[in-house]
Amino acid sequence: MELSKDEHRRIKREAKAAKALARAGKQLDSLDPAISITILCVRFGNKYGREYVERLRNMVRRHLTVPYELACLTDDQHPIDGVRTIYQPNAQYAKGWWHKVHMFDPNLPLKGRIIYMDLDVVICNSLNKLVSFNANGFNGILDFNRKFHASWNCLNSSVMSWTHGEEKYLYEKFVAKPGDAQRLHGDQDWIWKLSKDRIKWWPKEWIQSYKWEIRNRSELAIIHGKRTFREVNNQVFVDPACCIAVFHGDPNPCDVQDKFVVENWR
Repeated sequence: MELSKDEHRRIKREAKAAKALARAGKQLDSLDPAISITILCVRFGNKYGREYVERLRNMVRRHLTVPYELACLTDDQHPIDGVRTIYQPNAQYAKGWWHKVHMFDPNLPLKGRIIYMDLDVVICNSLNKLVSFNANGFNGILDFNRKFHASWNCLNSSVMSWTHGEEKYLYEKFVAKPGDAQRLHGDQDWIWKLSKDRIKWWPKEWIQSYKWEIRNRSELAIIHGKRTFREVNNQVFVDPACCIAVFHGDPNPCDVQDKFVVENWR
C-alpha cells in the first residue's frame, strides 16, 4: 500500500532524528571526560513551587546518560534530594525578571559546561545531543516567534549552554550599571543584547514551543481569566528530534492534561 505524504514526512523526520542521535553519540565519545556537566535551573520567589525542580530532576535523570550534577540557584534554603542548592538572597528587583543574569557570576560554585533549563519545560527525549552540540560555545534558542516571522532573530533563553566563566561579562556589566540593563524588559533581552554575536542557535526541531509549534496558538483561549487550551489533545505530533517542549507564558505544564504532557512531566 502506498504511503501518504504525512507518513513519508514522519519517516523522514524519524530518520533525521536517528542520524542526529547517532552523531551526538560519536561527539560525546570525543568529549574530554574531565569536563564536568551541570544542569542548572533558577528559582526565586513563589512563581514555581519546589515540585517544578523535582520534576525537572526526574526528567533529566530519565533522559541524560552522561555524568552530571543538577544545581538550583535559588532563594529557598530548604534542600531538595538530588539537587545541589546554590543559595542567594532574593534581589527583590522592582521591575522585570533579572535573576538569570546571576547565573553568569564567575564566582558561583560552578565549573565546566552549564546547561540551563527553565522550570516550565517538558523533557521527552535524550538530552545527550545538547551536551555535545557546539561544546565550547554559547548556545540558545531562536525565539519561538520564528513560527510566524521567517526573519525573526532574537533569543529565547529557556534552554542555554555555555562554559562557566566564559560569559561573565553578562553579570559584570549588569552589576556595574544595573540601571542601564533594567531599561530593558528583563534578563533575556539583556543576554541577547550583549551576546548576539556569540550565540549559536540550537537546531529548531530539538527544542520547540508547546503552544505554538507542537500545538497551535489558535487552540488557546482565555478561560476563567487564564490563557489555556480549549480542549485536551491526546494526539499531538511531536517531532522525533524534539527533546524539550517549552511552556513560555501560559499555560504551564501543570495546567495541561494532554497525554504527552502528563506522561513526560513527572
